[in-house]
Amino acid sequence: MLEEAGVRWVFGVPSGPVLPFIESLRRSSVQFILTASETSAGFMAATVGYLTSIPGVCASTLGPGATNLTTGVGCAWLDRSPVIAITCNVATRWLERHIQMRIDHHTLFKPLTKTTVSLANGRIGETVAAAFNLASNEPPGPVHLDLPEDVAEAIATEGVRPSISTHELPDLSTELTEKLSAALQTASRPLLVTGLTFTPQ
Repeated sequence: MLEEAGVRWVFGVPSGPVLPFIESLRRSSVQFILTASETSAGFMAATVGYLTSIPGVCASTLGPGATNLTTGVGCAWLDRSPVIAITCNVATRWLERHIQMRIDHHTLFKPLTKTTVSLANGRIGETVAAAFNLASNEPPGPVHLDLPEDVAEAIATEGVRPSISTHELPDLSTELTEKLSAALQTASRPLLVTGLTFTPQ
């Protein structure tokens, strides 16, 4: 599904729970790019999403890896970059236990993302498709997916995969140039202010 969505890279740092995901990427056209830290992975995914309008993808391990990832994901949130942030986690049966490094990823990512969802067996396709579509819909932004280790290692049993709609930025250069030129010709003291606008959700 990442290939079909046009994803070319996944940025991250290898660690135990992330290895099954990295191994699956090795058998695809999507490259895993080793970064200096999970923070770097988040920034790189945000940049890819911002420049291409195809969601950038980053991955981290649980706990400290996830907390490092939030800095880059926060950048994507503020810059309105479409991003899929994947945190790999302990096996499902351990998710409610207090064990070393395990924290509540959903509480961590909720203020920085459009939504945060756990991946579950039998619902991977619909969840991934919904995540990509939501990340790309206006206003674009990051979506967090939590991947338990047992789900990552399970044999895929789903049949037809839902499609991921692609969102390309419209080419407004000619129209924008004409409007700016007309406005500047009639202005006596022109001032141009550009940037993102904030729309409460």
